[in-house]
Amino acid sequence: MANNTLIPLPSFRLPDYPDTPLHLNGAPLSILNTTTTTTTTLTPATGLSTILYNWHPNTLSALLDPDAWFSLTWTRSAPQQTIEIGRIRNQITFGTLSADGTTWLLMLSYNIVPSGPARGTWVPNCGESMQGCDFVAGPELVDELAQELLTRLLRERVWETGKGVVHRFYVEYAAMEDVWGDGIAMSPHWLYEAPQLVRCTNCGCGAEDGLLALKRCGRCGTAAYCSDWCQRVDWKVHKHICGMSLEERGQALRISGKGGLVAWGEREGVEGEESANPNFERPQRKRRRGGVRDEGCSAG
Repeated sequence: MANNTLIPLPSFRLPDYPDTPLHLNGAPLSILNTTTTTTTTLTPATGLSTILYNWHPNTLSALLDPDAWFSLTWTRSAPQQTIEIGRIRNQITFGTLSADGTTWLLMLSYNIVPSGPARGTWVPNCGESMQGCDFVAGPELVDELAQELLTRLLRERVWETGKGVVHRFYVEYAAMEDVWGDGIAMSPHWLYEAPQLVRCTNCGCGAEDGLLALKRCGRCGTAAYCSDWCQRVDWKVHKHICGMSLEERGQALRISGKGGLVAWGEREGVEGEESANPNFERPQRKRRRGGVRDEGCSAG
């Protein structure tokens, strides 16, 4: 597959930071245009961000929002192979696993530089990168394997669903590390907004847009759509939530019901601290636990 041109995302913002541009790998945030064949440089940062954005934009927000989410894990399980993308603090790990998800076949890791002149840059981590049972010898090989893998994943459009394909998304709340162990299964729709059935889960339209009725998911009742088209588009995201047990889905609904999962545990943490998020174009104050930042939020 030929590499693709970049699509800048100058208006993409983390919730609660409407005036703060984001950077990716030390450059203005962009993803790849997967519909063209014009060549450009494919980096791990743009490749992974393209996959997550196309599955759901809030998943890219979670990748770029370590203040809110200590960790995230996105997986695509298929009969032949499992793909995983994860972040723990400022370390990114991705690769392929056996079909049952128990054994890494290829694991590639990058560290995001937290401060200094190279702030936000992705640096290959050879000590956490493995090909089979062997460590990857050198940062150049990590980059080479990453480009090869991501070229294939983009060509296969792994953010889309199909028969036997299930995407799963887990997050761990940053203010209470390890409160859910490896993270809790969550819908990206519920990260920054409470679950609601008065707007279309996919496009967000509601009564003020002249919509008279929404059709709820007939299986779980936790999503509503204005059209069959919106329901089909969102199925890649909703499929996992719809297939959860009542207990697991109920927990996700309960802890995200106050204004999205980001507002859960709003009494925890220190308000007004300077954010260590290396993806902000300029330093910022952390949001409050309720999702609102202190006045005078810019630290720069």
